Amino acid sequence: MKKLSTLFATVALLLVATFSASAVNDNVYKVADGKVTVTISDLAPNAEGTALVACYNIDVAADAIDNCSSLVLTPLVRDENGNKRLVEMIVINGSSRKINTEWLQRVCYGVCDPNSVRFYTAKEGESFHVKTCTQIPYDEWMDNGAAFYVTTQKATYKPNCIHNNPGEEYICDIPYLSEPLVIDPVLAPIPVEAKLEGSRILRTKLFYPVNVTKKVDNYLENAEALELLNTLDNGNFDVTSVVIEGWASPEATVRYNENLSINRAKTVKGIISDKYNFPQDVYSVKGNGEYWDSIIDYVDNTTEPIVAENRAAIQDAIAANGDLDKREAAIKKIANGKAYKAIFDAVYPRCRFAEAVVSFTNRGYNRADVEALYKSDPAHVSADEYVLWIQDGAPLAAAEKAAELYPNDARVAAVAAAAEYKAGNIDKAIELYKKAGNSEEIYNNLAACYLAKGDAENAKKYLDKVSDKKLNDTNSNELRKVVLNNKYFGK
Repeated sequence: MKKLSTLFATVALLLVATFSASAVNDNVYKVADGKVTVTISDLAPNAEGTALVACYNIDVAADAIDNCSSLVLTPLVRDENGNKRLVEMIVINGSSRKINTEWLQRVCYGVCDPNSVRFYTAKEGESFHVKTCTQIPYDEWMDNGAAFYVTTQKATYKPNCIHNNPGEEYICDIPYLSEPLVIDPVLAPIPVEAKLEGSRILRTKLFYPVNVTKKVDNYLENAEALELLNTLDNGNFDVTSVVIEGWASPEATVRYNENLSINRAKTVKGIISDKYNFPQDVYSVKGNGEYWDSIIDYVDNTTEPIVAENRAAIQDAIAANGDLDKREAAIKKIANGKAYKAIFDAVYPRCRFAEAVVSFTNRGYNRADVEALYKSDPAHVSADEYVLWIQDGAPLAAAEKAAELYPNDARVAAVAAAAEYKAGNIDKAIELYKKAGNSEEIYNNLAACYLAKGDAENAKKYLDKVSDKKLNDTNSNELRKVVLNNKYFGK
């Protein structure tokens, strides 16, 4: 008689009527007359298409289970052609039932893999929560019209009996994707080393109006230059030398300009020595007279019409006159002085300056110091300083400049790539990560970049190079989501 009751119970588990669950919202469904809530988070194939990932929560109301009975919940996938796969069986015994009910165990094990049968005992008057995230084999028939169902049945004892309560209820179609899945790749931190010990130089210019030797704070870029000079007392710096050279534009005589240039250099020395107590033997101060380098470069390359039209004549005047006073006089005669006027307006203001080159030993990283160096001239910032500054939240422009200045430094490439990724510049991040070495962290981050682009093929190529399971698992599920998005919603 016991065997016969087990047989009847097994048949009851297989033969159930189908109803439709009541949808509360997009992913929440009510079954069993509203006493059981099924919340779907994931019902879709894995990236390889070999398994169906089934993740959902089931909440059972306190009054859904009698003390002396058991509630049997069977989530399953099936189609209209008789194809079926059980996901699991969940048996929740009433508070008066023992969890190890042999009769019900035999019944459940007869229709479901014992490893997928779970038994629980509810507490009287309390609701019950079950969370599932598992995989079942993915079959071809699941691609065409398969759906997810939950069967709710009640088991009673003396006599042993299982009946529908109310039975099989439709939940949703497979796959469950109402909209594209959100792709959230994870970048792996890349260990980089940066050392700031060693000799460095800081270079800056103070400009002067014509015939002026005293400092003018707000003339041209002088405010930035003075700000940079204000950093020399930082505890991270040990200044070893200060070389100052003054220059003048050529509009006066050579002798006058030599005096002008030395006085401009002395002004810069005074600015530094008045502020800092550096030994006098660290200073080297001289005047170089007239500054022709910028003038010659302008003449050779400008597109300004008057100068360009008379370029050869101006170049001849420069080459033929080693005497700088005669050189300037010769240029003034060309094109009735119009060429000289164009050169004067465009170039002369930046020929009046004193340049300070400060050599120092840098003891450590200080963000304010690095920012001052960068503001004066990005080339003043070393690769090590860029690495530390970018990791410290430097602006994107600084990361891009670092990559430009140090194209062969893998450390710079790695931190700059992360900054580009954060800014949404994925193609630039890929370009930089490819210069950052061959570590598993780099491969993971390249995979993350391609995932962000929706490129599953390249993402998988790099993810396959990540042998560390924990690191690989980080983005494997994101790869699966990209594959699904591309399949069901297009790239």
